[in-house]
Amino acid sequence: MDTQTIRLQQSAGFRRLRFSPDLEPGYRQLRAAAVRERARLVSAAGLLIFGIFVLLDLVMLPPELAKTTTAIRLWVTCPVITLVWWLSYCQRPGDLGFEGLYALAYLIGGLSVVAIIATARLRDFPLPYEGMLLMLMFGYFAMGLPFFAASIASAIIIVAYLIVELSVGLPPGAVMVNLFFVLTANTIGMMGAWLSEYRHRAHFLDQQLVNFLHQSAAEESERKSHLITVASHDLRQPLNIIGLTLENLSAARLAPEHLSLVRRLQGTVSHFQRLLGTVLDISRINEGMIQPQNDVMDLNALLDQLVDLTVDHATLHDIRLCRATPEPRLQVMADPELLLRALQNLVFNAIDHSGGNEVRITVAPRGAIVRVSISDNGTGLDKQLQDSVFQPFVRGAQGRDNPAGLGLGLAIVRELTGMIGGSCGVTSEPGAGSTFWIDVRLAADAPALAACDPPHADTPVTASPSGGPD
Repeated sequence: MDTQTIRLQQSAGFRRLRFSPDLEPGYRQLRAAAVRERARLVSAAGLLIFGIFVLLDLVMLPPELAKTTTAIRLWVTCPVITLVWWLSYCQRPGDLGFEGLYALAYLIGGLSVVAIIATARLRDFPLPYEGMLLMLMFGYFAMGLPFFAASIASAIIIVAYLIVELSVGLPPGAVMVNLFFVLTANTIGMMGAWLSEYRHRAHFLDQQLVNFLHQSAAEESERKSHLITVASHDLRQPLNIIGLTLENLSAARLAPEHLSLVRRLQGTVSHFQRLLGTVLDISRINEGMIQPQNDVMDLNALLDQLVDLTVDHATLHDIRLCRATPEPRLQVMADPELLLRALQNLVFNAIDHSGGNEVRITVAPRGAIVRVSISDNGTGLDKQLQDSVFQPFVRGAQGRDNPAGLGLGLAIVRELTGMIGGSCGVTSEPGAGSTFWIDVRLAADAPALAACDPPHADTPVTASPSGGPD
């Protein structure tokens, strides 16, 4: 069985309620298992109904007739129903075998009703044929028998009823009237059973197709995850080696023109490393490989780490990186790795694409949240770009000597910020710079900080000879 077989069956149709040989066995097995589940409730309802009929027979029928009818119900019909109920919980017979016994139980129940009607006719008691109608409707709708099984069993019951009515000498006119109503009920039941099985078969095809597509998607996702893992190792390793080599060259005593070339190469390698990291990040997010581990963390320590990771890149591009004096006791609830990655993207975005010469990292308490802002004094963003800048593949103007990015960095910021339960945004004026911000929650046991505290002075950060901040 495959998706092509299922689609061909859907195109060909199944008005005769038969699938191709590749599909029919699977459907029958599933249908039989559903019949077994249904039989448990139906059997309990059948016992209740026939129990009520026993009481009605004792109250409404003559004693001699009631004695016979209750005997048929209690010693034939009810034991058969009880057996079906018990077998529905047993491992044997299998589902297909149980389905056959279930249809046989319906046939026995219908014939027992015919026997009761015959007994009443022989005693000249005008017992109505409504029991036949009830039995037919019960078999077609309540029991949920397959169309062909229900139709064959019902036909046998109707023929037996017709023979009984003719045998006891009921006038032909009355027989025809009764038979008309019985056949009408049977026709309605057959139509309902056909439509029910047709819908069930259509649902089976849809479900099988969904299962195959889901399996294919899972396999494709697994292949992508493997590719991402391999790419993360095989592509980053040579770039890291090139970066280390260039770092060693930059520390050597080179001629100014050679040193300038090395720094340009360093910038290019860093750019490609970030592009690769961006592609891998968005792939991990789309594949659900990133799961946040939100916990109480020290925001000041994370901002120190952020400066360590970005100051060299800022210095390389003659950008003044400033950080406000840290607020005390900034304990927030977030995933440190995801928050750091989001803030790092914002800082690199400001360095590479703002067009300014200064980037500021500030913290502003806002009651139960803390806003971390990355501001620049660059060219700013127009209104239309501000509304869409966090969407995938949206890019602003190209900055400095860096080639344009993929337009995914800010989209990743939005995804990562959502994962840690925060929010992000931007405020900007053309020609007056931009401020990208991320709001994170204060830890539950951390004191709420006043939003009106006076701002602290910015502290410039420069790269030390060892590569870290002074």
